[in-house]
Amino acid sequence: MAEGSIDREAWAKVISQLIAQETGTPAKPDGNKSRFAELIGVTYKTVLRWTQQASDVSEDSVRQVARALHISPLELLVRVGYYTDDDVSAVARPATPAGIDKDDPALRVILEADVPPRVQQRMIQRLQEMRRREAERQVDEVRWWIDQSRGA
Repeated sequence: MAEGSIDREAWAKVISQLIAQETGTPAKPDGNKSRFAELIGVTYKTVLRWTQQASDVSEDSVRQVARALHISPLELLVRVGYYTDDDVSAVARPATPAGIDKDDPALRVILEADVPPRVQQRMIQRLQEMRRREAERQVDEVRWWIDQSRGA
């Protein structure tokens, strides 16, 4: 895979969008840089430099933001010019989360929801946990049926 450099202008645009998406409110739709910095584990000054295109950005920084916000690092690196679509075409895209069918209506609702990716990730985790508990409950019920049939 070919490696490039992070396009400062593209990075500033992505970061501004993420700030608004993750910390924006009706009163402050552009978001809160301090809160965003805390969310991703960097200083306010770092976020300010990113939005002002005042410093180079490392691949590690892009990956840190992606991890903190539950965004695909690969997709984020493509968005900021580090990789091209051609570079990653041979790389498999993230699979449907384990234990959830890609045609699952609940998963589809989550993926289509207008919420930040990190919120979607939490919802998917909750859905998986709910499904796991339901499967355990069903197994317990079947065992009860078996026990009852033995006593009959």
